[in-house]
Amino acid sequence: MKKLILVLGGSTFMGKELLQDLSQNESYEVHYINRGKNYWNNAVNQIKNIYYTYGNREDTNDFTTLLRYLQKKLNVGIDGRKWEAVIDFSAFYSNQVKSVYAALRGLCNLYIFISTDSIYDVCKIKEIPITEDQDQRKDLQESQKKRESYGHNKLKCEEFLKNYVIEGSFRYVILRLPDVIGPFDDSGRFFALVKWLKQNDKYPIQVDQVVQSEQISLVYSTDVVNCIKYFIQNIPQQNQIYNVCFDETISYIELAQVILNKISDKQLNIKHVTEASKFYPSVDCGVINNKKIKELGIQFTPLMTALDKTIDFFLKEAHNYEAENKAAIDKLNRKLNA
Repeated sequence: MKKLILVLGGSTFMGKELLQDLSQNESYEVHYINRGKNYWNNAVNQIKNIYYTYGNREDTNDFTTLLRYLQKKLNVGIDGRKWEAVIDFSAFYSNQVKSVYAALRGLCNLYIFISTDSIYDVCKIKEIPITEDQDQRKDLQESQKKRESYGHNKLKCEEFLKNYVIEGSFRYVILRLPDVIGPFDDSGRFFALVKWLKQNDKYPIQVDQVVQSEQISLVYSTDVVNCIKYFIQNIPQQNQIYNVCFDETISYIELAQVILNKISDKQLNIKHVTEASKFYPSVDCGVINNKKIKELGIQFTPLMTALDKTIDFFLKEAHNYEAENKAAIDKLNRKLNA
């Protein structure tokens, strides 16, 4: 009997890449639930050998009911039948993780929660690069929680898993990702940066003291997919948390110059300012350490190789997508006018 895999979210970018990959493995029966949002004309529903269910996570009780309905339909819970793995791209609030746990407990061998290095922005950081054990929350005022709402809420998701998952109900792995690059990046930031650099003569890249000295952690979408596949095939004996990133880091100026080198032979046009408006990194905490996940034998794509593939996509193919072009232009204009 095929192993059951469930993907929550994943209509685009890393999720689509994962679905495409899993669909080619004849030992898996792959299901996915999302709202059906369309990015990059993704046509996830055209991938063969995977099964779609519409679901919106805004009403958490309804989502629990939906999961239970799907499980009943697939005979999950009968004769020991379980989900081999559930990969969650779309939980941003702890009640969303709680609603999944209510349906999956005892019926799932592994739950993979896609988290973020933004959680470190609300934690007590003692050393750089940041290791996984530096995830103790610092005291925040309500205004700080609002300003760091993404990291604050993602950390609450993690805290639910660590504090409320009953031993034996399911195993979980938390993957903390920095800014993700790759073709079909749906954040719009890499695309907007490319558009900025195409007009670098007119609009110089802004540089402040932080930009001059700061290194950035990034990760390649394909590497994230490969890590997820590793854990599906090698379910850990204990719950685990991993930082997932390139071995190398890069500065914002270096990143911009690498992109510009693909556009022209000009040197980067820089404007020195007190506080730079920039696209990377999306966090303030600093770079993260990937030593723990590397100890598993997982290899990461060289940073420059991944950048080449990402830049080539945004220079040669991305212009064919009208909605994404408009979104990137709007994002760039907001940045230039900030």
